[in-house]
Amino acid sequence: MHVVEHQGNDGAPVVLLIHGLTDSVESFAGMVEELTPDHTVVTYDRRGWGRSRDDAPPTSLADHAQDAIDALAGRRATIVGHSYGGVVALMAATMRPDLVASLVVFEPTVPFTQWWPDYDEMMERSASLKPMLKRWSAGMPRRSSEQRVADEISMARDFSFVETAPFDFADITVPCIVGGSVDTTPWDYESAQHLSELLDADVVMFRDAGHPAHRTHAREFAALTRRGVALAR
Repeated sequence: MHVVEHQGNDGAPVVLLIHGLTDSVESFAGMVEELTPDHTVVTYDRRGWGRSRDDAPPTSLADHAQDAIDALAGRRATIVGHSYGGVVALMAATMRPDLVASLVVFEPTVPFTQWWPDYDEMMERSASLKPMLKRWSAGMPRRSSEQRVADEISMARDFSFVETAPFDFADITVPCIVGGSVDTTPWDYESAQHLSELLDADVVMFRDAGHPAHRTHAREFAALTRRGVALAR
């Protein structure tokens, strides 16, 4: 697994950043710049993505969460998960709450909830959101046809892990902040309020960032992360 660590000052709190689908550690470059050196920032390419594309494929969300835990190397940290990385972070908090000091989850992928549309409905509704989705991909590196095929395989596999509930929200006991955007999909927007209630968490809504706020609004996303670090017990 491709792990990158940006060492902070002595005693700096540890922050683990987890990316979503069709993404990699490179998307967190701006956040790393904002958070160091007063934080030690750990990032990694999830199995099936980026430079971990050829690693042994995961078989469950628990495998993804265990990778996140392994990246901490026994250290306690604030875990920040963007999109699918958010649901990985939530799973990690149920498995090792002793290592998860706090959570920041931005529009986590939770299709197992009652408010999320099923896959066919999501694809149908996404057709009307193409202009928004196109803006989201702006600035991302172009992918070869082989990479697109590999990404489709990884995406289908990752989605299969969250078709049914992999954990109970009641089992998440660490302090949490939920992030979202006004300019996002209807189901992600709705999730923010529901997750706030389920996790007893504050919600921070970005007004003009859209789903890829970690890339386009790194300074604001870093400020959200700092709020999460401040929650750590």
